[in-house]
Amino acid sequence: MWIIGSLLLVAFNAARWLVTFPLGRRSKWVFRGFLTVVLMLSWLVPVGDRRFDTEASAVSLEYGYGLVAWEFENFFDKWGHRIWTAMPWTPTSEQDRLDALDRYVVLVDELRAARDELNRVSSTEVPDQLVVVAAQRDVDRLIDERDGLRDGIEEYLEQIITEVVRSDEIGLIGSFFWPPVDFRIDNPPKLLVTSRRDEIFRIEDVLIDPDIPVDDMSRIEDELSDLSDISAIVLQTGGLASYPTVIPTTGLKRLVVVASHEWLHAYLIFHPLGRAYFSNGDIRSTNETLADIFGREVGLRVYSEITGEPFVAPTRPETASRTLDEGDDSAERPTQEFSFNRFMAETRSRTDEMLADGLIEEAEAYMESRRVELLDHGFTIRKINQAYFAFYGTYAESPSSTSPIARYLWDLREQVDSVGEMVKLLRPLGTYEQFERLLVERGIDLE
Repeated sequence: MWIIGSLLLVAFNAARWLVTFPLGRRSKWVFRGFLTVVLMLSWLVPVGDRRFDTEASAVSLEYGYGLVAWEFENFFDKWGHRIWTAMPWTPTSEQDRLDALDRYVVLVDELRAARDELNRVSSTEVPDQLVVVAAQRDVDRLIDERDGLRDGIEEYLEQIITEVVRSDEIGLIGSFFWPPVDFRIDNPPKLLVTSRRDEIFRIEDVLIDPDIPVDDMSRIEDELSDLSDISAIVLQTGGLASYPTVIPTTGLKRLVVVASHEWLHAYLIFHPLGRAYFSNGDIRSTNETLADIFGREVGLRVYSEITGEPFVAPTRPETASRTLDEGDDSAERPTQEFSFNRFMAETRSRTDEMLADGLIEEAEAYMESRRVELLDHGFTIRKINQAYFAFYGTYAESPSSTSPIARYLWDLREQVDSVGEMVKLLRPLGTYEQFERLLVERGIDLE
């Protein structure tokens, strides 16, 4: 350890000298400013993958996500590109960015098709290696093209998101915009989620390399179950609130919705609500559900601004509906149409009942039977277990959640003029109890 400490000390002093050498007597204050920026960036890096002394992090160490390296590479790449394009000898016109965006929209479909083809040819009983190599080459070529386009596309979309967040329709930020919208189109990491087996309770998350093979995902999950008696699942994240945030290569509408969602997490970290994210499940769920509502509304406004399509405000989802005793008897009406939301809500409810009765193995067998049943309806889910519900239950609009938080937030959204006003009401809250007090003050009934 002393070798590592000595190297860090040398690096620290070298950085100080490089930053302050040309500045003479003002060096002390400049270096303090530089250090503040570095500390701020480290604050914005999620802490989920920094714990290496837990069972989950130990068994997944081989596939740990290199977040710090990713941060340094992409943060400086993006800002370096921004400075370079601002120079008078490297002009970039608005039309250039629009052309790149048009190509990106087509590229997303091409990349999806190429990945599907790679999966198909590599999953045959006896894969033809020449065909597999050719398919992999097509995927790599398209990813290289995406990487060549993304700097300009990201800057263009970041600018539009900034303008929309500043607009009167959102009403969240004035002239001083902090933190800047900054995202990277890339492959977000997967997430190893663990839960207790006797109760759906989220224990720990570990960021995982997005390219981990399915066999190793299953091995990690089984090892945690067998050796530590905990439920585990490796899931694909839809984005990562690092800085810059990581956004998947996806269609334009979803891209701007996710980018707006993840930006709000970066914004809230400077307020009590964001800093309370890791306190407990309820306040985390409040954070995520607020980001869902905000991201969807801002993202759709951004999409309308880019494409010229009319903006249609998001509506309250079925999973955030009021309780049946308020007059909604739709659940009692017979229907032949399969509803994924209702199916998953029933699965979660029955699973909770079985676990409460101590029927752990029976509950796990039941969840697996429901997963198989979903296949008949065209829904392919690799695994459903306690950890699955623990993760998706954090998002209160999800049918996997039993929380009333989505209803509370939508009741609050319908009281205020803008989603920005809603964020302003919630950002000073550091505990779930404070959130409930706000709801009572606003006349919202608690369950």
